Amino acid sequence: MIKNYYQQLLNFLKSPDFLKSIIVTFGIVLPLIIGIQIDQISYLLSVSIGVFLTSGSDVPGSRKHKSIGILIATLIAVLTTIAITYVAPNPYLLVPTMSLLIFGISFISVYGFRASLISFSGLLAIVLSFAHPQVGQEILIQGLFIAIGGFWYLFLSAIFHPLLQKRQINKELSSCLQFTAQYIRIRGNLAIGEGKAEELKKELFELQTTINATHETLRELLLTERQSSGFSNYKRKQLLIFIELIDILELSMANPANYEKINSLFLEKPHYVRPFIDLVFQLSDRLDQMAIAMLENKKLSHKIDFNILIQLCEKTIQTYKNDIGLPEAREGALLLRNLLEYEENQIQKIDSIERVFYDLENRKNIGIRSKEGKQFITQQDYDLNILSENFSFKSPILKHSARLTIAMLLAYTIGTLFSLQNTYWILLTIVVIMRPGYTLTKERSKHRLYGTLIGASIASIIVLINQNTYLFAFLAIVSLTLALSFIQKNYKTASVFITTSIVFIYTLINPDAFEVIQYRVVDTIIGAAIAFGAGTLLWPTWESESIQNTILKVLRANRKYLAQIDRYYHENSGLTDYKLARKEAFLEMGNLNAAFQRLSQEPKSQQHHVGKINEIVSINQTLLAAMASLGTYLINHKENEVSKDFEFIIKTIDLNLKQAIQRLLKKDQTGSISEDELELAHQHLEERFESLVSIRNQELAFKKTKPIDPQLRKRLQSTRLISDQMKWLVTISGNIKKVIESLESDLVK
Repeated sequence: MIKNYYQQLLNFLKSPDFLKSIIVTFGIVLPLIIGIQIDQISYLLSVSIGVFLTSGSDVPGSRKHKSIGILIATLIAVLTTIAITYVAPNPYLLVPTMSLLIFGISFISVYGFRASLISFSGLLAIVLSFAHPQVGQEILIQGLFIAIGGFWYLFLSAIFHPLLQKRQINKELSSCLQFTAQYIRIRGNLAIGEGKAEELKKELFELQTTINATHETLRELLLTERQSSGFSNYKRKQLLIFIELIDILELSMANPANYEKINSLFLEKPHYVRPFIDLVFQLSDRLDQMAIAMLENKKLSHKIDFNILIQLCEKTIQTYKNDIGLPEAREGALLLRNLLEYEENQIQKIDSIERVFYDLENRKNIGIRSKEGKQFITQQDYDLNILSENFSFKSPILKHSARLTIAMLLAYTIGTLFSLQNTYWILLTIVVIMRPGYTLTKERSKHRLYGTLIGASIASIIVLINQNTYLFAFLAIVSLTLALSFIQKNYKTASVFITTSIVFIYTLINPDAFEVIQYRVVDTIIGAAIAFGAGTLLWPTWESESIQNTILKVLRANRKYLAQIDRYYHENSGLTDYKLARKEAFLEMGNLNAAFQRLSQEPKSQQHHVGKINEIVSINQTLLAAMASLGTYLINHKENEVSKDFEFIIKTIDLNLKQAIQRLLKKDQTGSISEDELELAHQHLEERFESLVSIRNQELAFKKTKPIDPQLRKRLQSTRLISDQMKWLVTISGNIKKVIESLESDLVK
């Protein structure tokens, strides 16, 4: 137990979050120390504020994107500070200036995550302008030193970028390995019915959202830099691991229909399935071992011989056929054979990753084709038209900007009327807590309150038992470092350390620490109440208002994915387009999962048609998995000729999705499929399988123990799987259409 905690502590100390927090803390503290030494603390404090304001925009990405983000954050911080400080003495100028700046700065969040952090820096600049008011030329001098702080942090960021980038890639890759291992393990539990199926599926949906976010971060980290000059050997290996992990995820997702069938077919005979599931768990454990080795920078433990487990699975299939007898055992044997083939494909992928760990893999072409790589990066569009498109109360960002503006003006008015000592603390609480969505604002409010109360309690105890100013200075620095380490990952913990750092800093200035703690707690409660009240009463953005649009995006992405599966099957080309369509489908499905989770946490009065939306989410997940299963199999088993029956069924599936989209858009449904023709197409696929079965039965009629020809077995597997998957996809897509039609009918009522 102690060893585990020690290892977790070591991993935290080696994490990129902790390294970045040290860099930021160093950037903040060094100017303060110099200021004290040369007796110019007021100017050097502005440098530290500049570092604090601009460091928030420094998130994982290319050197270029990070530098541009820091420079823009610096510019906004300087201009905002100067503007607010100039008009602060005149309330008739201050109120409109605050309104325009708060609304405008928060509105730039429409440009994505990095822009939202730049926006946050600008809002913090507004708040901190009230903490250190200046007059006359001092205003411009203060702005100049804030700019120096921004450039100082840009310098630090540039110096430590390679080290930070390397740690970030290692951390994200190890997390991706762990998440993928967990995904495989849950799939295995679903196959053998261990645990409640609904809870496992919910966990699976949430996990897929997390994996998608990790994949996006890794694409940004691995594919944005050095596109023209190629990849270093280190990055080439990291990229190879990432590529294999994406394929492993698709393979894992490609088997839910089979798993459900396994669960039903072998319900009374689980011992036949157990060796296969044990192999699944071994694969999961191996990925976990790789994650730990990468995170701890250790050598990978001895190589596992999966051949022994594969031979046991082969033996189990033969035992099953002998025990049950043919032809009764044929369907189950083919199902197990397909499962084993899937596991062998996973072993190949894991073996490729192992070769990277052992420095045996040397694929020089990985990562060289920059144009292809850039296609997989989700590019942020910075067109000015996006601002005009979002300038409507249909936009969650515009409503958030208006809410935030009103909340901060209200807080400032309350602070002024009641002559509160630190009004800017209330403003700071509102800026930190308020988010475009109700659920996130609610969570941040709770975390902020809990963190403040816990932090205030800890600081009170320390102040009671010790009055050493050097200790307070040390604890302030440590608290700031830890707060910055947790700010993105665990806001509740970050709030604890933010509170302790503020208390210790103010204790150095004002010996009455309990007065500081009192004001801190009271101002946090006021700020949280205003933020939560504004988020609930002022044009709240409920997930039920936008989730239909999210469902639309999922259906469109699934149609594209299906089209690329069909195209590759026909042309045996366009693998990049197939992978791009797969990526989009996975991302949109992850967005839908996340949207539904937010919906389920909103007030019951706002959870409209939550049951049917849950059904739509679940069916779409199953559809995506079934398409992944079909696509993976077709890519690895190219047929010489594509049957017309296959084409007809693909058109049927696509039409079901198209009509579901039309229904959501309240358009007339176009196109129709003859049920008789569809039944005939299914029948033809089934007849192909039966004809192959007949050939095998004739062989067995002459010799009961004659081994099956490998080519015949592959054709049996292929025909059975394709026939089952096509039926399954028609059923799922039809169910999606029915549920959406039912949902739309309820909305009309």
